[in-house]
Amino acid sequence: MAENETYGLRVEKKIDAMQSDIRTLSDHVTRLTFINEAHKSASEENRKDIDSIDLKVSALEHKSSMQDGGISVIKIILGLFAGSIISACIWVGSSIIQMNQELSLFKEKVARLEEVSK
Repeated sequence: MAENETYGLRVEKKIDAMQSDIRTLSDHVTRLTFINEAHKSASEENRKDIDSIDLKVSALEHKSSMQDGGISVIKIILGLFAGSIISACIWVGSSIIQMNQELSLFKEKVARLEEVSK
C-alpha cells in the first residue's frame, strides 16, 4: 500500500501541476482576449477616423477642383481682354500711320496747288 500512496501522491502532484499550468494558460488567454478586444476597438476607431479624414479630403479636392475651374475661367477672360487691348492698340497705331500718310498726301497736293497758282 505504501507504493499506492506514493503513486497517488505523484498523480495528485501531476494533477496539481497540470491545474497550475491550465490556470496560467487561462490567465494568458484572458489577457490576450482583453488585448485583442482593445486592438479591435482601436482598429474600429482608426477606421472611423480614416473615413472622416477621407470625407474631408474629398471635400477639399472638390473645392480645389472648383477653384481650379474658376482660375481657368479668369485666365481665359484675362487672355481675351489682353487680346482685345492689343488689337485696339494695333488698330489705333495703324489708324495714326494711315492718317499721317493721308495728311502728307494732302500737304503734297496743297504744295503743288500753290506752285501751280503762283
